[in-house]
Amino acid sequence: MATKKKQPRRKSPAKKQQQPDRTFKVLLASLFLIGFLVVSLVLLTFVQRAPKPYSHIEIPPAPVVTQPEPQDLPSVDIDQDRVLTSAVQLDIERSLWREGISFTGMDVKEINGITHYYLPATFPGDAWYNALSQALAQQSSRLEVKRSGTSGKPILILLQGNPIFSLHFNRSEIEPPKTRPKAQVAIIVDDLGRDLHAVRSLLEIDLNLTMAVMPEELHTRESAELSHRAGREILVHMPMEPDSYPQNNPGPGALLLGQDQEEIKSRVSSMFVKVPYAVGGNNHMGSRFTQYPEGMQAVIEVMKEGGWFFVDSRTSPGSIALTEAHRANLAAVSRDIFLDNNRNVDAIARQLREAVKIARSRHKVVAICHPYPETIEALRQEAAYLHQQDIQVVPVSHLLQR
Repeated sequence: MATKKKQPRRKSPAKKQQQPDRTFKVLLASLFLIGFLVVSLVLLTFVQRAPKPYSHIEIPPAPVVTQPEPQDLPSVDIDQDRVLTSAVQLDIERSLWREGISFTGMDVKEINGITHYYLPATFPGDAWYNALSQALAQQSSRLEVKRSGTSGKPILILLQGNPIFSLHFNRSEIEPPKTRPKAQVAIIVDDLGRDLHAVRSLLEIDLNLTMAVMPEELHTRESAELSHRAGREILVHMPMEPDSYPQNNPGPGALLLGQDQEEIKSRVSSMFVKVPYAVGGNNHMGSRFTQYPEGMQAVIEVMKEGGWFFVDSRTSPGSIALTEAHRANLAAVSRDIFLDNNRNVDAIARQLREAVKIARSRHKVVAICHPYPETIEALRQEAAYLHQQDIQVVPVSHLLQR
């Protein structure tokens, strides 16, 4: 059998075209990529040039803040200067007291807006002067202390270059101290009867405080008895209707405008039964009631029959309590100053100094405060100072008028 001769295998035509096809695909992909980049660049340019939303709204530039020229600066508030001056006076008197300088024989005069201290002592020395200068510098950069010369020459305290205090040492060598009757200061402590600890703390202070005890509190009787044993004068702190009633309630047993005169008289009598040893009374709240003639007339009638006096706390400038008391020939007096409207120890101390200043000009002053911890601390700190002044702290009954 003849053997078949193998024919040579022919190459597939597809394989011959494989290389050109691949080149074509690469070229096509490159063209597509280039086209995509061109289109993207065109779109990006269009977006950047297109108007932005709200571009028609004009946003004003931020205002430029400029510092005012020195002449445009507002003047310093007069009330701030008054507070600063009181703080300076407190620092001066405390610095003198710490040096052991007695205030007996001291003379204080205000001449042309400058408070002059004529002191019965020699100049305390450079250490005292430097300490006072540093203390006042901490109060305000507007304060300055100047020494005019050696001991016996005045020390000046200036506010913005203007003298406000002048301290004259060797007072006894200049002229003998003048003898004059001491001015009298009455300090009434209101709102007692709620806290026996506060009463005990007040009684430990070496001041002849007048104790005003509320009639319907948990410790009313004990507060009055403790105060009496300590030799303090006692008032009934009489709750009366305020302008803000009923939002602010003066408490149980209070005197109200809706009560008839018999009810008012009965309640007043009951108050003095509940507060033993009371020799007079003053109003708790009562800004509305003390403007009510019929009500105050009933109060005063009972107090006159009982031999008690009245102190008008003056919780309202429209109070007629003192007028009605004088009309009935009842011994009475009115409050001059509150000590602790600002519950801060130094602020209360400054008010005490203000009370002393009023007493020196009027010969007497009635101050009212409350048993706040800050008030108790201020009274404790200032007791020694008050004893060294040319004033007396007395029971309020010493200052009564008819």
